[in-house]
Amino acid sequence: MAHPIRRSNAARGVAAGTVALLAAAVLPAGTASASSDTAKSQTRPAQHVIMFDFDGFDPRFLEGRYADLAELPNIRALIANGAHGVADGSYSSYSNSSRTTTATGAYPAVHRNTGYYYNQETNKGVSQERYIEPGVETIAHSLKRQDRTSAYLQWYAVQNYGATYGDPAALYTQPGGNCETRADQAIALLRGEPVNSGGTMVDPAAIPDLITVYCDDVDGALHDDGFSDPDLPAALARVDAQIGRVRDAAREAGILDRTAFIVTADHGAREWTIPLLPEVLDRLSVTGLKVQVISSSGGVPDPTSEIVIVASPRTADITLSGRADTAKNARHIAKIIKGIPGIAAVHDERDLRRMNASDKLGDLVVEPVEPYHLSTLTDGAPRASHGALPESQVPMVLSGAGIRRGVPLRNVGLVDVAATISALLGVQPPATSQGRVMRKAIERS
Repeated sequence: MAHPIRRSNAARGVAAGTVALLAAAVLPAGTASASSDTAKSQTRPAQHVIMFDFDGFDPRFLEGRYADLAELPNIRALIANGAHGVADGSYSSYSNSSRTTTATGAYPAVHRNTGYYYNQETNKGVSQERYIEPGVETIAHSLKRQDRTSAYLQWYAVQNYGATYGDPAALYTQPGGNCETRADQAIALLRGEPVNSGGTMVDPAAIPDLITVYCDDVDGALHDDGFSDPDLPAALARVDAQIGRVRDAAREAGILDRTAFIVTADHGAREWTIPLLPEVLDRLSVTGLKVQVISSSGGVPDPTSEIVIVASPRTADITLSGRADTAKNARHIAKIIKGIPGIAAVHDERDLRRMNASDKLGDLVVEPVEPYHLSTLTDGAPRASHGALPESQVPMVLSGAGIRRGVPLRNVGLVDVAATISALLGVQPPATSQGRVMRKAIERS
């Protein structure tokens, strides 16, 4: 079901052009943040936070249509002893942009990491990118400047944005493999053992305050064959099992009762089989404007093209150029596309601003109804993807030290994760964070 991306009070009026002003708020350790919703006290509800970020983990694996695919005993145990709910991601719901929202506590309008769009500056189609707007802090930046240590196990959103290979204070690793391989490194850190970081064995002096484990097992299965992929139940069981392994290691290390756990994702997924792009192109032909679909992997439009489309299964980014680039044409084209059966939404620039989307997106972003799709494939094979508004919803589970039991989480989002981790560890959030602490989930000191 479509839903608006929640806007926190701190987000109102913030746009990419104000990043320089936000960046000026970066403060040295121990100085109070300018945000009215930051952790005011020096209390520390948890000594450690361990976060699992499961790529593509749709909330319906826990409740709803797909809840019978795997038992997920470890996640359900965290839910039974903590707080949980369905959270808003960010728009568009592509991995890198969404995960950057988690890492920065800022919306794409501010961090400007963007997926599946036409970059007018480089004149190329872009699928996904590793980018954060200069001046925007990540959780890795803010923890390090406040003397907290952290380790990011293939959690690539902070690589070279606060965390690097070989830095024991803000360690980035990329072990590859599946979720078990990444959990192996988390367990090694909990045991005080060195881990491979870009070819160098790094031995942190103590267990990091924050450990983040990224796993893409589930997302890979979904992209291959959708929710009916035969490998999907095993992928779900595998990522769930790593929570149990890491919790056991925390218990053996004597820190389980002082550790908070977070489980979330970057996006969900929707299935697609029926092509809709040919109908869109046919309808647009009546405009008399030259329409071109370019590849998201560096496709370059013809200089004479007036409607440039970067098409993917769940979104089509449309940029108008030349004589087509008028507000009147944008409204006309949106009306044409909205009239096509199978179209769920056509977001214009006003809609995108309201959702705190990146300004790099085009004039219009089109979304289909499941199981229609906007990619160039026409084979009808069942697959699942993301990018649109419905799949921007993700699970949010908090449990362990400092977390209240039995609390339903409502009106929360990925934008709130960095602020909540910071509150649990007794520090200020990233200086450019727009998120709010999930205070209802945190025990009062």
